[in-house]
Amino acid sequence: PPLPSRQTRRARMTDAPAPAGDVIDAHTHDVVLFYAYTPIKDTERVAATLRHFCSTFGVLGRVLVATEGVNGTVCAVNDDENNLDAFKRTLAACVPATATMPYKHSKAARQVFYDVRVEVVKELVGWGQMDLKYEKRDKVIHLKPREFHEALKQRFGRGEKVKLVDLRNEHESLVGKFVNAECPDARNMQELGRFLDDTASESKEREVFMYCTGGIRCEKAALYLERKQPDIKAVYQLEGGIHEYLEEFGTDDECLYLGGNFTFDMRGVSARGKDNTSEVWRCQRCKDGEPVLTPCGVCVVCRFPLVLCKACMNAPECRGEWTCSHHAHLDGIYSYYAIPNLADDDLTRRIAAMRTIEGELFAHDRVKTANKRRTLRKCYSRMEDELARRRAGGDADVCVKSYCRNNGRELSQCARACMGFWGPGHVKDAQAPATPACSI
Repeated sequence: PPLPSRQTRRARMTDAPAPAGDVIDAHTHDVVLFYAYTPIKDTERVAATLRHFCSTFGVLGRVLVATEGVNGTVCAVNDDENNLDAFKRTLAACVPATATMPYKHSKAARQVFYDVRVEVVKELVGWGQMDLKYEKRDKVIHLKPREFHEALKQRFGRGEKVKLVDLRNEHESLVGKFVNAECPDARNMQELGRFLDDTASESKEREVFMYCTGGIRCEKAALYLERKQPDIKAVYQLEGGIHEYLEEFGTDDECLYLGGNFTFDMRGVSARGKDNTSEVWRCQRCKDGEPVLTPCGVCVVCRFPLVLCKACMNAPECRGEWTCSHHAHLDGIYSYYAIPNLADDDLTRRIAAMRTIEGELFAHDRVKTANKRRTLRKCYSRMEDELARRRAGGDADVCVKSYCRNNGRELSQCARACMGFWGPGHVKDAQAPATPACSI
C-alpha cells in the first residue's frame, strides 16, 4: 500500500493521544506485539531506521534492538494507509529474519502510547545473571495454545499437582492468571530470577509449564531452568503467550485463564478469560473493589505499579500514598510529598516507627540492608527537618491532601500522564523534595 501523505503524517504527529478513560469509537487503532531472536550486527543502524520511520509516519510504542534480536509493541491508526504493514516491511528490510516472524495483533479504541522509543539494549529481556544465548534444547518444548490447554486439562483431570509458573511481575498476575499458577511477588527481572532459582530447586524429575504475556520472557527462562536443574523432565512454554491463548480460548467455557491480560500500554488490559472475582481482578489493598489501572497508582516507596480500586485511590486517609506487598510494613509510616501536611504527633509517630525498623534491619544484616536503611533515614530526616522548622516558628500547613507520587501534583489535578507510556514521565514540580529514587 502507498505510504501516508505528508499532510496526514504531519497531522498524526501533532495529535495527542486521548486521555485515559475517554470513550472513543471502538477499534480505531491497531496494536502489534512481536519479538524474534536473530543475530543483528548493526543495532544502531536498525534502531535509527525504525526511529525515523515511526516518528515520520505516526507509529508509537516501544521497540528494543539488541545483537540477539528485536522486541516491541507498536500502535497506529487503523485505516487504509496501513502504517503497521509498512512498519513490518521496514523492519524486514533491516532484519530479514523478521519477515517470517509472527505478529500478535489486537485492537484499541485510542492510541495506547504517549510517544515512540526505539532503544539499543544489551538484552531483549534483562535477566542479567543468566548469561545465556538463545538456542533450541531437547527438554524445552514450545506448545501452541491448544496443546498447552489440553496438556494442562489432562493433568488437572488426573488430579496431578502441576508445576505451572507465571513469568510476570506481581501486578500483572493480580490482573489475571492461569488456574493453579504459581505467581511470584516480583517487581523486576532480578526478583523473577530468584523465583526461577526457587522453581529449579523444586523441579527435580518434574514437568514445568510456564507462560508470560507474549512469550519472550519464557524463552531464556526455560533454558535457564533446564540448565539450573539438569534432572528436570521437561519445560513446556506457552507459544505466543497469554495473548494467543486468549485469542483461541478467551470465550471458551473451558478457558483455564482467569481475569485479564495485562498490557504495558494505556489499555491496561487487552483481553479477558474467565471472570473470577475471588482470585484475580480485585483491588490489592481492600481485596474487594474492581481495579482502575492508572499511572498514579504506584507504591509511595518504590513507585511500583499497583492494582487499586477507585475507593482506595480516593481514600483521603491514604493521601495518595499506598504501598506494594514488599513495603506493606511501611504503610501509613513512609511519606513523600505529604510530609508538610502531617500533624506534629503523626510525624513523631512515623519517625519513631522508621527508626525502629532501621535498627531491626541493622541488627539483621548491616551490609545487605544498607540501602534500605539509607532510604528510611532520608525519609525520617525530612520529617525531622519539618518538625524543626515548625518549632523555629515556621507555619504548619496541616491538612488532608492527596498527591501523585510521580510528579507531586495534587492527585485531583494530575492529568494521568505522569509515567511511562502514559505521558512524559516523572516530572518534578517546584514542591518536590530533593530525594533520590527509593533503594529498598
